Amino acid sequence: MQFSEELVNQVVANVLSTLSRQGQVAQHAGTASPDASVVLTEKVITADLLSAKVKGQTSVGIAAGAILTPTAKDYIRQNQISVHRPSTVAVSTRQGTKWRAIVLTPSSAVENALTDIEQQTGSRWSQELSTSLDHAVKDAISSLCRADAAGVVLFASAAEKAACLANRNQKVRAAAVQDVNHLRDVISQMGPNLICVNPKQKSFIELRNLIKTFVKAGIPREIN
Repeated sequence: MQFSEELVNQVVANVLSTLSRQGQVAQHAGTASPDASVVLTEKVITADLLSAKVKGQTSVGIAAGAILTPTAKDYIRQNQISVHRPSTVAVSTRQGTKWRAIVLTPSSAVENALTDIEQQTGSRWSQELSTSLDHAVKDAISSLCRADAAGVVLFASAAEKAACLANRNQKVRAAAVQDVNHLRDVISQMGPNLICVNPKQKSFIELRNLIKTFVKAGIPREIN
């Protein structure tokens, strides 16, 4: 059987087209190449920044202590991008346990405390910048109801109000805490899964010790 040159060329074109489509599917499935990741070094990650820097990559690396804004979080979810913090390499018994920080007002003391805790304990933290108290509380409740974090720390000047609003949900045990000794009492009495902290007039060391005490208490137990 003889094939015309035109038929051979058509078969070759079809094969190349199929292979090209398969390669594209493999990239979207995350099986492709080293170019599938981009690293951002900015301290605050916004949707505009992601749109400018992420060009089809399937994962994004951000520095420990970087804050994801709500719009950045939406962008990541909508585009199915995985996020990792390449600078967090410590290994501990809590490896794989994720904690969450929600920040109403950016603060260098808060940022440095969270970065230090990640490095000291090996715990993994997601950090988001919120735009209002109501939004921050709803975000914390949603996270705890989905069980996607072992515990949440909400940094807000109206810490008492935040705890009160959060406790309206049956799955939340929130407390506004003043210092480490107060937090220890709260942990022994109710095993909170959300602590609300007013970062104003608190030093980096005070904030770090509060967060460290919360993490060292482990995954909050159920209180009957």
